[in-house]
Amino acid sequence: MKFLKIFFLTLFVLPSVIMANGHKLEEQNLKVVDSFWANILSNPDVAMELIHEDFEFEFMGICEICQKYNKETYESTWLNEVIPAVLPSGITLNITNRIAGGDMVVFTIEGEADGINGEYNNNYAMVMRLKDKKIIFFQEYMSDLLAETRLHKKKIVDID
Repeated sequence: MKFLKIFFLTLFVLPSVIMANGHKLEEQNLKVVDSFWANILSNPDVAMELIHEDFEFEFMGICEICQKYNKETYESTWLNEVIPAVLPSGITLNITNRIAGGDMVVFTIEGEADGINGEYNNNYAMVMRLKDKKIIFFQEYMSDLLAETRLHKKKIVDID
């Protein structure tokens, strides 16, 4: 009988404790990423404190500004040179979904902006991995075609 009690406790209690700890990690990661997005455009120094020393960022796709950056170049080049050059009036980011699982967080975001070549209202999937309560990996997915035609003076040409 004692064996059965231990067996059932192990079977039902241990998984719930593990799941509760997993939810705590996911909630913690969402808080970090929420704070990052709340500050990245208006208070970048606060947002940069949430980035791990071994941080990697990639603006995904095939376009002029689709590149990889580390922590230093994300701030010095991406935030301070690339974004102001192509979005001189800034951008509004509207978070539409927040998903967390394990060490990963994904936000879907709708952007509203005027690019240097017209309206730039792109949709994004922001994929992040966290380590030690900091963002270590970040891939930004969007329409690279829209980025090329609105953030640069490129046109789509029929080949027929």
